Amino acid sequence: MSRFWTTCFVVAALPILSGCLTSAPRTAPEPLSDRAAALRGSIAPTGSVKLSATAEQRALQAQYQALQFGTVGQPIPWESDGFKGEITPTQLYRIGSQDCRGYTLVITRGTSKVRQVGSACRTGADLWTPVA
Repeated sequence: MSRFWTTCFVVAALPILSGCLTSAPRTAPEPLSDRAAALRGSIAPTGSVKLSATAEQRALQAQYQALQFGTVGQPIPWESDGFKGEITPTQLYRIGSQDCRGYTLVITRGTSKVRQVGSACRTGADLWTPVA
């Protein structure tokens, strides 16, 4: 009879314990790549929208993807901590020996929406540096 109660206990406890085993652990955000970090400062804080550190990180990663690989006019979306945004790259152009590209950044949080326009130029090793 004790085997019966042991089996009942295991069967009853299994769903409870499986919830502990299957829940995803919370992890820290991925570190910002050096290439995306080079764009730091290109997203100007405004009075209506101030990005959290994680949201800024996601925005900078999306900005790098848009500048380096994006198709003209096709937005690269990102989302983090209640913020949503997209970076839309423009056509590449050349200044001297550097490739440059404009972009439009839109950030939304709740009913607040901010639009910024900027440019960045690619320096060696695929690093983009904000210029405007």
